[in-house]
Order: sequence, then structure tokens, then C-alpha cells
Amino acid sequence: MNKNILFLKLSSFVLSSLCSHINSYMSKIMSIIQKQTLYLSEQFADIRETIQSQAAFSNLSSICSFNERKKSLTFKTEKIHPEKPPKNTKSVVLLFSNPHPLSVRAGMYLSESRSQAFWKRLFACECMQPSKELSDSISQWNSNTIDILSSNLLNQTYSDQITLFFDCLESLPTNQYLDLNKIFKKKNGKELRKKILQNPGLEHLHCVSKKNNITSWVVFSVQAYRNIIGTKNIAKNAPKRIRSAIDQYYLEKDSDHFWHILNDLKSTIIINNFEITTVYLSLIARCKNDKTPDGRRYFTLMLDQIFKDITG
Repeated sequence: MNKNILFLKLSSFVLSSLCSHINSYMSKIMSIIQKQTLYLSEQFADIRETIQSQAAFSNLSSICSFNERKKSLTFKTEKIHPEKPPKNTKSVVLLFSNPHPLSVRAGMYLSESRSQAFWKRLFACECMQPSKELSDSISQWNSNTIDILSSNLLNQTYSDQITLFFDCLESLPTNQYLDLNKIFKKKNGKELRKKILQNPGLEHLHCVSKKNNITSWVVFSVQAYRNIIGTKNIAKNAPKRIRSAIDQYYLEKDSDHFWHILNDLKSTIIINNFEITTVYLSLIARCKNDKTPDGRRYFTLMLDQIFKDITG
């Protein structure tokens, strides 16, 4: 065979394989990263000025745009919903307060450098069986990690007990959850935020839960947990109490007592008068590296307790 023809055939094959990989990658990212528009009405000018002028929102500015005629803000946000959840697993929502702009820009939750350890802590849970490829990719983060992670999360390859849906209570990305208070200021701002972010966010979660027969949400923000439960003073000193309860559990092995002393971190809400959902408050992601006296991670151990309670 002519060498030039052989070269062309090989080149065509390589190019076809590369295009297929890119298309697969982009399809996964597009199913995770989505666009959303908020209509800001009379508060448009003030919110635009805040986002465009304050350094705290420089990361958000790179993934959003404003339409003055429509008085709207369009931005990228994220969610991970498995394409075909296995029927023999319990589906659970892992619920975050709101996305981080850098993770949205990268195409994956908690992919900014200071947050990447979250994935190691999650997949270290007793109910998880990640593949070697997945374990290696999150242990040594590289250019392929997001592709491997998104594929495993969307196709649910990691557990025969739990299927995870990742979502946010409020979809607008900021560096910190409290930064939303700087965008939606004073009484009018709070009312607008509730109308266009918080209430639609809860309605979205209700729909996702109903569609996928989900009855458990795991929350990683005290403030988001309080917003969902509707009680301001609940879950005080949660991280310290969780660490203490875990230490006590591994001395006594008493699950009933564990949840008794953390009874305000597990609440039942009723949706649409009859749909019951149990909402758990886990350790905040900022505590993901805290260690027990024998070197285990409190973050993983708390998720173990929650997943055991969910799966029975």
C-alpha cells in the first residue's frame, strides 16, 4: 500500500477518534454546565454595578452577561444528574448552597484547587466502590480528571447502594455564599432573591426529587440548611458537635444515640402536603481535611453515618 495513503488513513482515524473524544467530553460538560437567566427589573442597574465593580465578583463576571433592554442577568451554573440511575440504589441529592464560579468555568463541581480533596473524601465512604481509574484521577488531579469524574458521575459507576445527584439551593455562582447578600441588598434585594433564586431553587429540587423518587437531601452549608428547614437558630456549633458525636460513636457504636445528640441536623420536611423528604446537615466542605485522633477524616465518617441512615 502506498505510504501516503496509509498515512492519510491513519491520520483520518486519529482525527476521527480525537473528534469523537472531544464531542463526548463537550456533551458531558454541557449536561453539567448550563445557562440560566434572572430578570432583575428595577434592581438591574444596582446589581450590574455591584457585580462589575467589586473585586469579589471578578470570577462571576467572566461567566455572566447583562441585557439592559430585558433587565436580565444570564450566567453559567452547574448540576450533575445521573442519566440512568440504577433501580437497586437509593438516589440522594448532595445539596450545596451555590456554585463557585471557578468550578463552573472548569466544568465540574469542587474542581478549584482548594476544593478538590472533597472528591477523595466522598469516594472514601464505605458505600463507594470507585474504579482504579477514578481513584487515581482524583488522587492526582490532572487534565483528564474532570472528564473521568463527569463520566463516572453521569453514568453512576461508583456504588451499588447510593446514586448521587449534585445540585445547589441557589444557582447564581459566587466565591462565598454570603456574597449573595452583597448582590441582593436591603429589603427589596432580599425579596427579589427569594423570588428569583430561593423559591425557584426549592421548586427545582422538589421536581428533581419527585421525578427520581428521591427522599433524602444532604446539605453542606449551615445557612442553606436553615433556609430549607425554615428555622434560623437550628444547627448551632454543628462542626464541633459532629466531630464530638463521631468520636463518641466509635467508642460506643450506638447509631441511635449518635442521631439523638445530632437530632437537629436531621429534619423532615413535607413537600406539596404529602411528599416527605429527610434533610441532613453534613460537615461543611471547609472541614473536609479535619482528622480524628487516629487519622481518619471526620468529613467521610459523617457521610458514612448519613448514607447508612438512608440505606437502612
